[in-house]
Amino acid sequence: MKFKDDICASRFEDMHDLAQKIATEMDEYAQKMYGIELTITATVSTIAEDKELGRQSDTHRSRRAWDIRVKDLPDSLIAELCSVFRKKYGKYGAIANNAPQLIVYKPHGTGPHLHCQLNRKYSLHGLSYGQK
Repeated sequence: MKFKDDICASRFEDMHDLAQKIATEMDEYAQKMYGIELTITATVSTIAEDKELGRQSDTHRSRRAWDIRVKDLPDSLIAELCSVFRKKYGKYGAIANNAPQLIVYKPHGTGPHLHCQLNRKYSLHGLSYGQK
């Protein structure tokens, strides 16, 4: 698994254990099936970072979300990641539109990406990062 930058990589370890497990398994799937290493572009964030990006929820700040770059991935891999991991781990997804949503394809914002998110009950708080 690759990370967009060192900050994203170091904060990966501060995410909920289940988020780390699923993200790692997604990367292993992509490598095994397509020979492609996934790039994680966002993990844990600060309030200031969320405001700057216009995020509408605290999923990253509460250590239960990560984003995966899709611009270099074949459509078939994106579809498989969504299908396979929604089926296997969908029940752990954040509630959106009255149903669990583990993976949301976001073709906007900082660029197209898969936003992966756990249910609010997996929120972690307590650690604080400098205002970057």
